[in-house]
Amino acid sequence: MTLDTREAALEILLRCEKKNTTLDRTLDAVYPGLAHLSQADRNLCHAIVFGVLRHRNFLDFIIKSFSKTPVERMDQPVLTALRMALFQMRFLDRIPDFAAIDTSVELIKIRNGKKTAGFVNGVLRNAARRLNTLVLPDANNALLEHISIVHSIPLWLAKRWLTRYGAGQVTDLCRTINQIPPLTLRTNTLKTSRQDLSNLLVSAGLQVQSTLVSPDGMIVTESSIRIEAINGFDQGLFSVQDEAAQLVSLILDPRPNETILDACAGLGGKTLHLAQLMGDKGDITALDTDPDKLSYLSAEALRLGISSIQCRSMDLMKTSITDFPGFFDRVLVDAPCTGLGVLRRNPDAKWKRSLKDISRMAARQKKLLNAAANLVKPGGILVYAVCSGEKEENEQVVADFLKKRKDYALDPITACWGKPMDGYLKTFPNCMDMDGFFAARLQRQDTFRGVRL
Repeated sequence: MTLDTREAALEILLRCEKKNTTLDRTLDAVYPGLAHLSQADRNLCHAIVFGVLRHRNFLDFIIKSFSKTPVERMDQPVLTALRMALFQMRFLDRIPDFAAIDTSVELIKIRNGKKTAGFVNGVLRNAARRLNTLVLPDANNALLEHISIVHSIPLWLAKRWLTRYGAGQVTDLCRTINQIPPLTLRTNTLKTSRQDLSNLLVSAGLQVQSTLVSPDGMIVTESSIRIEAINGFDQGLFSVQDEAAQLVSLILDPRPNETILDACAGLGGKTLHLAQLMGDKGDITALDTDPDKLSYLSAEALRLGISSIQCRSMDLMKTSITDFPGFFDRVLVDAPCTGLGVLRRNPDAKWKRSLKDISRMAARQKKLLNAAANLVKPGGILVYAVCSGEKEENEQVVADFLKKRKDYALDPITACWGKPMDGYLKTFPNCMDMDGFFAARLQRQDTFRGVRL
């Protein structure tokens, strides 16, 4: 399927409306059809898609202000085309209003006909004339609505975060979420050093800086560059991984020649980092229920020159110790979660999550953590991690686990990047420029059910 820039953006955004479709998978499905476009046009498509998803509430507020037809009654393609045009008009300085309007009108004319195109044209031209008269909810009199609309997060989440963080912090957090995140790389120390990689990237004309905490991380300040085009990618000199995710593997602290289980491996970013930390010496088992993700992991291992990983398509909840040669020295449970800590990378999740999802995911996380705990040897280490800052998925999961599992104790994380920790790793986008992560390190005691081993 060959698409132009805005056709592709519309297609991606419409697919993202489906409940079980993630932005990442949609991009993977549509982007091959953009190979004929210039890099600038592909960047524009990317900017429109992410911009609409980041600012959706604000864009809908504009539409409601200048349309007689309620948003809830609009066909999804019409509503999406309006959002696309208004995002370009409001946030992209290089695109004239008339160009943003005309291209959206043409999209809908082809898709829905002239009558609908006339409606879109009318709403957008009305907005263009009167956008400077828009009256937003006042922060002093309607703070909750102000946060939800101006910073474009669902009302339920705005209410929750406002109660937890207060007005100042939640405003700062929301503002950060709507910004483009840094492109962070992890040096493949099996093949090069961070300094040598830095020299290579700088010689290629890129601006880079070392991460503050991870010893292997590097931030590329040019965010529009295509990953595969960066010097050293084909040679396997680096992977793309946020600094917070790198810290999780460091907390597990795997050693050469140990047996490691990544119980919810996914695409394998942490699995590959674990192999790197072990010098690719030892045995790592990567579990996941999605064979496609494991295929990607295997391909990345080949690119990075890693041979110590064995991928197995299995459900952790349906495993027992009899499925493996023996107990593991260390186990990582990077559990499925609401993803509310990585909204700046996955802005579509803002509009697919609900308050009920937090408790639903927490219930599943408790089961996964308990299942993984049965696979750790006495004295071994278990790390539980999620990319969420919600307490129900964080401290409460660990607290409930420790109440039931007397064979485990918290191994407190007391300091990180020179700052004291309260026993857990906690990172936030707004004050650390990392994804929002939580991790707990647990150690299995030398007794099982009261019997010393």
